[in-house]
Amino acid sequence: MGLFTKLSPEAKRFVSATRRRRIISLSFVGSFGLLILLILATMFTPLLAVEKLEVTGTKRINNKTVLKALEKQIGVPLPMVNSSSIADALAPFSLVDSFSVVSLPPHTLRIAITERQPICIVTVAGVDYLYDPAGIRVGNVGNSDNYPRIAIVGDPKGSAEFTAAIDVLLALPADLLGRIATVDAKSKDDVSMRLRGNAGQRIVWGDGSQSVLKSKVLAALIKNQKKTDYVTFDVSSPTAPVVRYGNF
Repeated sequence: MGLFTKLSPEAKRFVSATRRRRIISLSFVGSFGLLILLILATMFTPLLAVEKLEVTGTKRINNKTVLKALEKQIGVPLPMVNSSSIADALAPFSLVDSFSVVSLPPHTLRIAITERQPICIVTVAGVDYLYDPAGIRVGNVGNSDNYPRIAIVGDPKGSAEFTAAIDVLLALPADLLGRIATVDAKSKDDVSMRLRGNAGQRIVWGDGSQSVLKSKVLAALIKNQKKTDYVTFDVSSPTAPVVRYGNF
């Protein structure tokens, strides 16, 4: 008769519980070990290495040139892909506003690019260019580009007048932004605009304060006027707006 059969019922339960805990512990350790091996295999072997690159979102940027710049990602295991190295590769492309990285196992890496979007037209050295809100040149003006024209002298990058004009444009509702023909920012405290149309309706904006209120007041004033009316909307003091009639 074995030792186990001579044990009391309480001792038998204790021994059985101990065995179960030991089996569970060994199973856990084995599973954890397999997981570690799998992780190491995917990180340091060609099991999930990048073999194909995809770049999406490029319209103004040459897609093939971007793929060429990202060639160093080929062969890198997907779990080891570093966003910083991709950012460094894309740094020379000034039209890249942002990007995201999508892993598509087993071997595809997709880079989704968001390009800078133009918001205005600026004439530099006699040539019309499209610029984004940060003052980055996006491209030449096409026949279908009807963005507001900002009247400044010199390069928009670092221009206080350009920044003041952009702050106003970004504060406008989207439906009103499309109606702006020109923006004249003599200083950050003296910004005015013209609407499209033969009447050349003028907007006196003033400084950059109370932009949200100014936008709401301006939208209400414009709604009550015909596009053919010669009128100036002065919202420089939005709590006391002024509408002046006549060709100014």
